[in-house]
Amino acid sequence: MVFSAALQQRATAILRRLPEPARMAEVGVLIGQLSEYLLSRRPGLKLIMVDSWLEKAKQPEHYKATGDAHALHDAARCSQHRKEAENRARHFPGRADVIALPSVEAAALVGERSLDLVFLDADHSMEGVTADLAAWAPKVKPGGWIGGHDYANPDPAFHFEVKRAVDEWAGDDIETDLNFTWWRRL
Repeated sequence: MVFSAALQQRATAILRRLPEPARMAEVGVLIGQLSEYLLSRRPGLKLIMVDSWLEKAKQPEHYKATGDAHALHDAARCSQHRKEAENRARHFPGRADVIALPSVEAAALVGERSLDLVFLDADHSMEGVTADLAAWAPKVKPGGWIGGHDYANPDPAFHFEVKRAVDEWAGDDIETDLNFTWWRRL
């Protein structure tokens, strides 16, 4: 499998914060490429792969308004993305758990303080990121990390509100890293 430079940069930012062994959640997996990359490089990683794979008609309006193409896919494309992610997860039996639910609903299935790291890359709206932070931060062990993608992404095609939501939640207590990732140790 060939992985893009951007994906490898994101993975590098995650791996440098991930202990071995580790338990983490990736929220917003799409086709599971990042999940596959992480699992193939960390044999002690147990990964919860979360995505709603909801079609455009079922996505929240605030998410669609960001311009994120993933919020605008039709049902067939969402189904194909889910199948790709599930196929990748099958290569790591007992280590990859796919949860096909919206982020906040999926978080309710995860124990408090049970994860070493959570990586958020789902709904990039103010409302979505704020809800994800509230739902997933309590799932991280003390000393663990929460982070995500598209912090201060300058691409004018998108109206992402990740930076604003993270800054309101964390203040100045964040680190940035490769490929527009942000991090906070809890």
